[in-house]
Amino acid sequence: MRRWFVRLTLGMIIGAVLFLFSLVAVHWFGSLLWGGVLLGGSLLVGCNIGLEALKRHYQVITPQAIFRLLNWS
Repeated sequence: MRRWFVRLTLGMIIGAVLFLFSLVAVHWFGSLLWGGVLLGGSLLVGCNIGLEALKRHYQVITPQAIFRLLNWS
């Protein structure tokens, strides 16, 4: 469970960075980077949906429960 939580969170971060970088870079490099915008956006949304489903299934919805899961408490 912890591994999936970390993977989905990292997927969201990578998707957000790719989405924003491609969205800004498309201005300078042309329409070639629209694929990066779509890929980053779908990675961000897909990982977010998966993470929310995982948290709801295991009932890890409070910040304290997430900290306990990651051993940060």
